[in-house]
Amino acid sequence: MNLIKTNKFILLISFVLIILSLLIGSTKLALLISGIFFIFTLLNREAGIFLLISIVSFRPFLIELNPGLKITGDFIILALLLSVIFLHRKHLANLFKFEPLELAFFAFLAVGTISALLTGVGLASIIIQIRAYVLFYIVYYVVKRLEFSPHFIKRGLLFTFLIGIVLSLQGIVEKISDKTLLMPEAWTQWTLSETNAIRVYGLLKGPNELALYLIISFILSLYLLHQYAGFKKVMIYVGLSIIGTTFLLTYSRGAFLAVLVFLILYVICFRNIKRLVPIVLIGLTSVVFFFGINQAATMYEQSQSVNEDHHEAKSQSEHQQKKKKKKENDQGYKRYTQAFSKETVKESSSFGRVYFVKKAVEVFKDHPVIGTGFGTFGGAATLAHSSPIYKDYNIGFDFYSDNQYILTLTETGIIGVILLFVFVFGFFIKTIKSYKQLETPYAIATLFFFSTLLVGGTVYNILENDTFMLYYFLLFAITTRKLTRTP
Repeated sequence: MNLIKTNKFILLISFVLIILSLLIGSTKLALLISGIFFIFTLLNREAGIFLLISIVSFRPFLIELNPGLKITGDFIILALLLSVIFLHRKHLANLFKFEPLELAFFAFLAVGTISALLTGVGLASIIIQIRAYVLFYIVYYVVKRLEFSPHFIKRGLLFTFLIGIVLSLQGIVEKISDKTLLMPEAWTQWTLSETNAIRVYGLLKGPNELALYLIISFILSLYLLHQYAGFKKVMIYVGLSIIGTTFLLTYSRGAFLAVLVFLILYVICFRNIKRLVPIVLIGLTSVVFFFGINQAATMYEQSQSVNEDHHEAKSQSEHQQKKKKKKENDQGYKRYTQAFSKETVKESSSFGRVYFVKKAVEVFKDHPVIGTGFGTFGGAATLAHSSPIYKDYNIGFDFYSDNQYILTLTETGIIGVILLFVFVFGFFIKTIKSYKQLETPYAIATLFFFSTLLVGGTVYNILENDTFMLYYFLLFAITTRKLTRTP
């Protein structure tokens, strides 16, 4: 029985079961495995959290191969919640003690729901949107009420580092093979724009999502440099360089901006330039690898175009492929160097993020107090069920706002924005307290996550990003526990 409850045994069995479900592709088997993970989590909460991190980190890939795994993460979170309820069964009042930021969050959800019902949004759409916001808050609610072993955090960081390596190596293969290897067959058939074709999508099925996870993995894994020595430390450096390389290959300007803002805030708050030396060295190594991977991708594409039977056609093909690949690489570099050029701003104003902001203002003027409700303006729910207001404002079915601020303003109005501000302000207070009261690694981590939340909200629907919000709530739940014990 003790063996069954150990982290390593549970994770090993779980990985075998996941691989089995991917090979067989049976929905019924996936549901059975979800039930097994539910039981594993009840037996060992730490292993359950590691399982949750694994499922969320690879979720798009997993559900592409077996759609039945879509609810596996929900089962694990439900098991964590039930385990907390069981632990506090003799002190039920503890389960209903909420911080002001949590009460503001609940009120925000109520405003978005009421407004949606008044607008005529379907119940299924409302539930999808509430789930997107609430699912990982439950992790925060649970973790700050649980006890974990002294090695839990270090194991979690190492686990995150290893997942980052796996995602990065797959991304590098994807780049070199021009999206033909180590990807689900359906993904290899994507028709992407010239701008997006050069970007690594990874097993998270999106360059921005992958970039956010990789930078989370990178920042948290820096702590491991102080935990290992000798060959192990060298391998941590190598791994971080691989992660940094794939991060660059995503060409994610939003994630890059978040990193830049964090580094500026770090220098202002901590004034310790020496800590940045390893990051600079890893960054330079990653840049070298980045150019090397691009060159390898060019060589691979040229090798695929070889036609031994027609030497002349072969030469012409190679020449054309070189020109094509050079154009693609130039396009990629321009994503970084011309992020705010006139051409980029013009495109954004016509059908990009600036256009979305204009539409948001248009809708907000008509519904300024409580907005149009959840599931009405480019959130998770509208991708599945569209929106009852799209026809009125000439918005396409697959519209996605890519901006948490305009999404909140449009769907919940002024009242929703104020409530969400109170929610975020609560985490700002925790970030300040971490800076003043906790050891440096916690202070740096909370500063990174909080600043990334604010910056990421301008270019992503950040509250719907599963990987980011999972780690965000995990970190702040652990931080909350430490703060309550700090005199």
